Amino acid sequence: MTVYHGVGILFALGMIGFFCIYLESKKFEVNEYVFLTHKLLTKKYTFVVLSDLHNVEFGKGNERLLKAIHKVHPDAILFAGDMVEAKKGASFQPTIHFIGELAKKYPIYYGMGNHEHKLRDCPKKYGTMYSAFTKAIGKFGVHIMENEEIKIGNTGIKVYGLDLEHMYYRRLIEKKVPEGYLEKKLGKADQKSYNILLAHHPDPFPIYAKWSPDLVLSGHIHGGIVRIPGFRGVLSPQLKLFPKYDRGLFKEGNATMILSKGIGTHTLPVRIFNRAEMIVITLKKKR
Repeated sequence: MTVYHGVGILFALGMIGFFCIYLESKKFEVNEYVFLTHKLLTKKYTFVVLSDLHNVEFGKGNERLLKAIHKVHPDAILFAGDMVEAKKGASFQPTIHFIGELAKKYPIYYGMGNHEHKLRDCPKKYGTMYSAFTKAIGKFGVHIMENEEIKIGNTGIKVYGLDLEHMYYRRLIEKKVPEGYLEKKLGKADQKSYNILLAHHPDPFPIYAKWSPDLVLSGHIHGGIVRIPGFRGVLSPQLKLFPKYDRGLFKEGNATMILSKGIGTHTLPVRIFNRAEMIVITLKKKR
């Protein structure tokens, strides 16, 4: 075998490996959580949580993702941010179509991520992309949660959406969210309600917990992009190695955080030992 043959074989194996990784990024898993609470005013309430879609599609018109959601028959859909990607000239039509299909059957509560924040606050770069997107999904009755709260009927549940400024997402420069930040943005949490906080960035979880939510729903980390089996995620979007909060369930005082691995990818469509995730959460009344 010549050197050229060897290089050719290695190149072919590398391409096959990359293709396998790409195909794996087009699959997703469904993970379920159940919580008991005396605050619930109905027997149970189920919602699907998605984060970090980044305009990705799972099948034509996101048919595979829609099928998985319809199978659950949730009472509502919660987005934990970054459902689109802040990319100049990008078309959001796939995500608009997906949200429109969901809105035909379920109420949708849309929490802000850093990509939505950039689209809105950088009009010189992105023009009217944010207003066009929110206007389109607003026609479907989507609740866009920009530092807002909403009571879900007579369920005893309140959803709060935290819009965290871009300075808290910067790479390599870590800026801490100060105490009292959530009270300033959202007011005090209603302790009689079961409070769900949509907060895209998981790192300030200890600060979120002091605000006294029952449940925090986050994303942003993409599971660490690459996961070491049996250990943890390798890298955060802030280029932090082995982030403390990478995926799954975390506790801080009386608060619980469910951190999604995200359902999509952006820039590089890579997930290694880190399948995309759709989350199903069921609240049940504690007797």
